[in-house]
Amino acid sequence: MVMKPEGLRISLPETDQELLRRLADDSIDAEALVALYEIHAKQIKESAIRWFGRDPEVRKKAINSILVSIGRQAGTYDPQSMDATEWIRRVADAEARRLREALDTAVSKSLRARRAM
Repeated sequence: MVMKPEGLRISLPETDQELLRRLADDSIDAEALVALYEIHAKQIKESAIRWFGRDPEVRKKAINSILVSIGRQAGTYDPQSMDATEWIRRVADAEARRLREALDTAVSKSLRARRAM
C-alpha cells in the first residue's frame, strides 16, 4: 500500500475554464491566477506592449493590473458565449486600453495645469 504524504496535493493540470471558475469563486486565488498567466503570458504581454510600448517597468505594472482585472471579472466569464482564451484576450486588451486612457488623461491634465501657471 502506497500512502500519500499528508498535505501533498496531486492534481492534473486544470483547464482555462476550471481556473476561471476558481477565480470566480475567489478572485485572489493566486494559484489559479499564476496558472492562467503561465498559459496566456504571451497574449497578456502583447496587450501590454500594444498599449504601452516596450518599457519594461510600465509593461510590468500593466500586466499586474491586467491580472487583477482577470481575477475580478472571472465571474462574468460564460463558457457558452466564448472560448476562455478569447475572453482572457478581451479582458487583457480592455484593461490595458483603460489604463492607457487613464494615463493619457492624467498627463493631459498635468500639461494643462502647467500651461495655466
